[in-house]
Amino acid sequence: MKIPHKILASLVALLAAGLLQAADSKPVARVMVTSDIETDDPASYAAWQSQENAIIKAKLGIETHFHVFVTAFDGVKSGTVRGVYTAESMAALAKINAFVASDPALREIGERFRAIRKFGPRVLSQGIRFDGTYPGSYVYTTTMRVTDEAAYLKALDGLRALFDAKGFQDAKINAYRVLAGRTNYSHRVSIGVPTNDRLAALLDLLGTDAQLSVWLADVAKYRTVVTSTTAHDITK
Repeated sequence: MKIPHKILASLVALLAAGLLQAADSKPVARVMVTSDIETDDPASYAAWQSQENAIIKAKLGIETHFHVFVTAFDGVKSGTVRGVYTAESMAALAKINAFVASDPALREIGERFRAIRKFGPRVLSQGIRFDGTYPGSYVYTTTMRVTDEAAYLKALDGLRALFDAKGFQDAKINAYRVLAGRTNYSHRVSIGVPTNDRLAALLDLLGTDAQLSVWLADVAKYRTVVTSTTAHDITK
């Protein structure tokens, strides 16, 4: 999880550039790293990750720094394991990474990780909307190419209003803009709910509600969907 100084400098520069290019988008104090994880034992990996989280909480006061998600419906590969960690800024994230790299107990856990997982693609993103998260959340995530970020953020406010009116006040809408590790999408939006039953109900709503169909047709003017997946946070 340690980031070399030269790479860190480049990421900070990218972060600053992203903020300047989208000043009207009002970025939130949150950056996120998502990593595809290659492992044959997601449960064991999540258990060791939970031990790492406990040490980070005890020494830095950060609650559940690292999350392990496993996809259910995934058009690329169902059962994909994805690691996610966040901080209020890239500078804060660099400090956490430095601590992880230097703490003896965490270095020992890192050695155990090497036996059960490998990192795949890693993406750094800037938060542009954050409603919150749930422990053990179930999420519906869409990656997309966005041509008008400000308009899309305004549309997410409209989606928030629709969810609230239809009994989904518990759905958390979080949006991120890719900064580094670019792939075939520019933005990631996740809708999180507390249980699998709520996720099923949300998917039924998205698939059948007439007003949401109108919303989806309208936002097609400035976004092109790349992938849509469902996943569960198995971190304890």
